[in-house]
Amino acid sequence: MTVTSIDVLDSVVDITAQTESDTISESLITTILQLTPANQVLVLDYNPDTNPDFMVVACSDIFLFEEEKDAIERVLRSCVAIGDNVVEYSKTDNQSLLAVPIRFGEKDDIHAVVFCKCDQVKGDEVQLIEGLAKIYENYQKIISASERDGLTGLYNRKVLTTKIDLLLDRFLIQGSSITDDPTHHHWVCIFDIDHFKQINDTLGHVFGDEVILLITAMMKQNFDDEDILFRYGGDEFVAIMHPQSREDMEATVRNFFDAVNNRDYGQAKNVSISMGAASINDQELNAITVLGFADQSLYKAKQNGRNQVAFYEDLIASGELKSLVPEDDVELF
Repeated sequence: MTVTSIDVLDSVVDITAQTESDTISESLITTILQLTPANQVLVLDYNPDTNPDFMVVACSDIFLFEEEKDAIERVLRSCVAIGDNVVEYSKTDNQSLLAVPIRFGEKDDIHAVVFCKCDQVKGDEVQLIEGLAKIYENYQKIISASERDGLTGLYNRKVLTTKIDLLLDRFLIQGSSITDDPTHHHWVCIFDIDHFKQINDTLGHVFGDEVILLITAMMKQNFDDEDILFRYGGDEFVAIMHPQSREDMEATVRNFFDAVNNRDYGQAKNVSISMGAASINDQELNAITVLGFADQSLYKAKQNGRNQVAFYEDLIASGELKSLVPEDDVELF
């Protein structure tokens, strides 16, 4: 395969034309397939503190990971262990397996791996794939910064639905349900600060921002590292919680409420929050549906006295809410 400098330049243009993390991954896969001997490509997130620690973000073959999981994970783990490219030749099917680490974050740790399966790969072809992965890595850092809220550092509203839909898609790609334990679910929690407008009106927006930052700090302290935290806008926040039982989920939320209620806010005196929560399962239609469930529950929590959490499933069971019938083209926020 002859690759010209124009081909490489065009591929860089294609990758950097994307504006979201997930579409960049798809563009990287397309580029590697076009410019190298690779016939199958995976992009996987890596987090040693989660189970599974490798999670498919994007792929050229939806069945590849499940069908060749042992061989792929062996190469991925070797790549992470040495912190560098790994090439392994498979005599069984005369294919080369290549893994290239992707580094993000303040500590420049490995947070993702690009995996390629290809015909025997040469040194310059490995270098080309490594170079494309480095372009991907650098541009992901730029995009990641744009996905964060400027005040709190949490994810912003722009990527909320994308993150939930990606969560659902990943489990479909890897051939699994949301969780193997039917009593464990991902959870979406939406909450806001009770009477926050009064804080801004009486004490000023600078003081209001300080309250926002205190709430953010308590979120980071009380939610798990696996949970994904967002500032939806103003005094509204969202947490996507990792798979767990409702009992464990409620314990986390209870600790968070206690932290908020017991905090000294100075002139603001008492500050409280109201929250709506809903479980995510692989039967849900999309992110908008799940967020709609939690948002309806938040409304009920506020209606029933504030400073409390309301669960969508409980409200449906009690008849306080009727089942939401979503329309795919209607935004619920």
